[in-house]
Amino acid sequence: MQIPLDRQAEQPIYLQIRDRIRLLIHSGALQPGDRLPSVRELAKETAVNKLTVIEAYSVLEADGLIHARQGAGYFVTCCPIIPPSLVSSFAPVQQVVIPPPQCGTFCKSYMTSFEAQRQPGILDFSSGFPQAFGLEDLQRIARRAMSQIAETLYQYDTPRGLQTLRQQIAQLLVQRGLVVSADDLIVTTGSMQGISLALRYFVQPGDWVIVETPCYHGALSILENLRARTIGIPMTPNGMNLELLEQYLKSHRPRLIYTVSTLHNPTGITTALDHRKRLLALAQQYDCLVLEDNAYEGLSFEPVPPPIKALDPHDRVVYVSTFSKTLMGGLRVGYMVVTGAHQQPLIEQKLIDDLHTPTPSQAIVSEYLASGHYRHRLRDLQTYHLQSRNAMLQALEQYFPQEATWTVPTGGLLLWVQLSDELPLEQICHRLREQKILVTPATPFFPDRKGYNAMRLNYSHPPETIDWGISRVGRALKSYSK
Repeated sequence: MQIPLDRQAEQPIYLQIRDRIRLLIHSGALQPGDRLPSVRELAKETAVNKLTVIEAYSVLEADGLIHARQGAGYFVTCCPIIPPSLVSSFAPVQQVVIPPPQCGTFCKSYMTSFEAQRQPGILDFSSGFPQAFGLEDLQRIARRAMSQIAETLYQYDTPRGLQTLRQQIAQLLVQRGLVVSADDLIVTTGSMQGISLALRYFVQPGDWVIVETPCYHGALSILENLRARTIGIPMTPNGMNLELLEQYLKSHRPRLIYTVSTLHNPTGITTALDHRKRLLALAQQYDCLVLEDNAYEGLSFEPVPPPIKALDPHDRVVYVSTFSKTLMGGLRVGYMVVTGAHQQPLIEQKLIDDLHTPTPSQAIVSEYLASGHYRHRLRDLQTYHLQSRNAMLQALEQYFPQEATWTVPTGGLLLWVQLSDELPLEQICHRLREQKILVTPATPFFPDRKGYNAMRLNYSHPPETIDWGISRVGRALKSYSK
């Protein structure tokens, strides 16, 4: 394959390779099903580093023009994905939600979803987790990790977490714009424990707490269990409505703001730097704490602003994240960044909860980070999910009712679709479940368990699976449309 390169051009070499192969595909010189040169072969032919070829192939794969086959190489895709519209149509009514006291439904919805996911042949669009992906090295990494900690398994460890892992996480966060040390970190049993520790420490029964609407339903369940009073500030296409936030900060003087600034769960929205600065300034002005939950941050397709915690000079923000979305949920390893006077009480709270996060899980994550596998895994996940997101957007354009609107996330694996309020969504979801397609109404994501007609969709499936499933969801929705 002849690929002329201009090594003096401003355009990076990998993009020159991408453009040449893209031209060959569109011109018909490369036909669907044709095998591309191996990474080694093309690197030798073009006299470039193999990583440059990998970058070029990754971009082509994300565009849906080529695909990889395990052990066989890269091939031209038979049905290239037509680029979808990347403009979000999400524009919900800006209505604040203040629910009456009630019992939470997170446990019920979690168990219902868990049981449904275990059914054979189920297509699950409802979960917040990626598919099993690229875990061929897990056994080797786990064995190596276990050999390094074998003597410590008969003892308890510090509630802060393994020193080596905390140092590695600190280095990872520095790359994301959050400069911290290992001493600022507490390793948790998933980010859910970090959220729970922070909320139980900061919030007392009757305290007002600001959340986004829609909001991660796990956090809502903790707040309900604490008998806190929530104020749901609506999301806009750019994040939480800051005008309404200031209004309720002034009138209700809440104790804490819970926010997801990057790849928001469930909408997928990422806020801009100005939005983050203004939110923090409002929290400072009205003496309010901030709990920042960025579980999906490592899956962004493009650079994102530093976390709100990075802008925090007064120890007002607690930052929480996890490896559950980027490695394996079953490892249950998350972390929180806590600075200032609140750190020691939270370490003591962690000690009372479970002494420490299981050492084997921490060691496996540490080995992933030390070996470089984690960096490669993030790159592969980003490439895979970009292609899948585009497939989902294309399917929504093709199959969903015209009045549907949705977000266009710049990463992660979740997007949010708002539908007509006239649709009997509970009934439609039940009908789809009978067809072994799992989607759930958006009600669990609102403090009042009402909200508006919407659904959170997981686009981590292969493009052909997404097209098949969304076509049937769209057909079900249209059958009830007037």
